[in-house]
Amino acid sequence: MRNGIPAAGLSELSYEIRDNPRQGIATYGVAVRWLSGTRAQVSTLPMTIGAHRVNRDFSWMIDEPRQLGGANHAPNPQEYLLSGLGACIMVGFAVGATVMGIQLSTLEIELRSTLDLAGFLDARRGAPVPMTGIEYTVRVDGDGTAEQYERLRQQAEAHSPNAMSMLQGVPLSGRLSLTQAA
Repeated sequence: MRNGIPAAGLSELSYEIRDNPRQGIATYGVAVRWLSGTRAQVSTLPMTIGAHRVNRDFSWMIDEPRQLGGANHAPNPQEYLLSGLGACIMVGFAVGATVMGIQLSTLEIELRSTLDLAGFLDARRGAPVPMTGIEYTVRVDGDGTAEQYERLRQQAEAHSPNAMSMLQGVPLSGRLSLTQAA
């Protein structure tokens, strides 16, 4: 065990996936329920890892600041998006450090982005809707070298499902299902 991560378990999972690629397929889901205004309650759905079903019982709130019509009671969707990206890179960094035998004493990732609200509000023709870029800084200390940490940063980004999904784009499809209120 290093950095609170069971290295032997990671190695075992890696071998299982090499022997049976279907064991490496993970599915995720959340349900978002509108409450009022810009507030929503998000709950995790069960996930699968290979043949295993993993019950997830987590929930959190989403809201916007008052300037965007909300009550400022919770992080907004973009803050959750950035946190998901940062946490995914952090996991890759910590796992990579563990595999390399590096003991971490601190690991922090700060992310920032810019969004032109004119695109969201359709207030100006041609205004971009997506964030215009994301920058992040990894602050780390431990028994590794600067070169090892830079290699870990690059590997964590390159192997982050969230980073690669954002960089390469993921197909998005939706459908409408009408419900009748009781």
